[in-house]
Amino acid sequence: MHREVKPNVEKWEQAGIVDRNLFREGGKAGFLGMALPEQFGGSGVADFRFNAIMAEELSRAHVGASGDGILLHNDNWLPSLLSAANEEQKSRWLPGICSGELDLAIAMTEPGAGSDLASIRTTARREGDHYVATGQRCSSLTASTPIW
Repeated sequence: MHREVKPNVEKWEQAGIVDRNLFREGGKAGFLGMALPEQFGGSGVADFRFNAIMAEELSRAHVGASGDGILLHNDNWLPSLLSAANEEQKSRWLPGICSGELDLAIAMTEPGAGSDLASIRTTARREGDHYVATGQRCSSLTASTPIW
């Protein structure tokens, strides 16, 4: 953490984004997807104490900086994906997510709702082999590695 995070915190703060290399290095070190089954690249150990240690080390390395996304990656996004994805999707996406080659992101805001998920009115409906979303956005999002 200290080798990868501490020297880059100021640069990331100024840029408003964490370099993707942090996720690749985190994946190499086994810090991503620790609770995921080994077949997908995780350690297969669902023990929240690993996450608590990670949070403590990131806090020390950050010296007061904002979050880098690794905790959200492990604690919020991966469990949702693991529970909602079918086996083909898990096989396709989880190994790259554990290695840090694929990015995870969540968009959960719209005008008038902020981050209050119960107030969001946007919906998506399936039309053939794709989805059509209806609603408003607050800003455009760009994914460096789209997963679908």
